[in-house]
Amino acid sequence: MKQPLHYSGLSKLNHWITALLVTVMLVLGFAAGGAPDEATESYLMSLHIGLGFFVFLVVIWRVAWRLYEGFKANTAATAPERWLAWAVHRLLLLALVLQVITGPLYLFTEGEGVDVFGWFTVYIPLQSLAVIHEPAELVHVVSGLYVIPGLIVLHFLGAARHYLSNQSDATEL
Repeated sequence: MKQPLHYSGLSKLNHWITALLVTVMLVLGFAAGGAPDEATESYLMSLHIGLGFFVFLVVIWRVAWRLYEGFKANTAATAPERWLAWAVHRLLLLALVLQVITGPLYLFTEGEGVDVFGWFTVYIPLQSLAVIHEPAELVHVVSGLYVIPGLIVLHFLGAARHYLSNQSDATEL
């Protein structure tokens, strides 16, 4: 099957909705970590957790759609750039899936639920898997603090390089 040169409109919409939600989640997570007091941290975490329910749905949809539709043709100029673009796209999607799974998982393994803004609570009793509570929390925190932001920076730099190289190609015509 031949890979398309451009993403579909739905893929672009999925991308930007996910980008917005992930940015908000990162800001909330960082803000909660640096909160001046426990009440502020608790409030910010309740927003992070409530919004996380919707982010879970969007990320799972986005990744499923990407797997269904496939990736566009990789048009990077050099082999290392093509490899890096290939790796960053897939690692970012994998990191997002791990993030939206480990967040609720470390709540469920502690006997807590995902409170969605007081509207409803999603609860899966997984206290019997308490042994994975700490690893799930570690993956969630490390991924949110370092992995996802780092991949986003690489993705942004690659997109800027791609855009600028296309602009210089267009001016040469």
